Amino acid sequence: MADDQERECCEEDEISDVKSLTKLVKIERQRANVAYMELEKERMASASAADEAMAMILRLQSEKSSAEIEANQFRRLAEQKQEYDKEVIQSLQWIIMRHESERGLLQEKLKICKEKLKQFVKDDDEMDEFEGVDCASTSICKNCVVDDEMIGSF
Repeated sequence: MADDQERECCEEDEISDVKSLTKLVKIERQRANVAYMELEKERMASASAADEAMAMILRLQSEKSSAEIEANQFRRLAEQKQEYDKEVIQSLQWIIMRHESERGLLQEKLKICKEKLKQFVKDDDEMDEFEGVDCASTSICKNCVVDDEMIGSF
């Protein structure tokens, strides 16, 4: 009988151990399920953060591209304006050079006209009168046209 009691005791211990182990397995499965759920939440949060980061990267790349296009347009516009300004400056320099040349020729013609006038004026008093007169304002000079051929003949 003692063997029967020992067997029953062992069986009861085994059943108790099995129940205990089954309970532990259930607890561990629940913990595993909770851990899997937390892991899934983290994975979804990570995927969402990655999507947001990609969206921000794409937006920043688009803004950078737009800024580069705008900068290139401003650069081209500035280069065109600079080229136009150079052309205007060259044109004005040419006009100034032409006016200075014409002024020199007119001064030479005026000098020649004064010398011719000296030949026709009899005394120095009459010549002194013409020295202080502005040629453009007198009616005598307005009607007088000095021609290159005329100057060449003297």
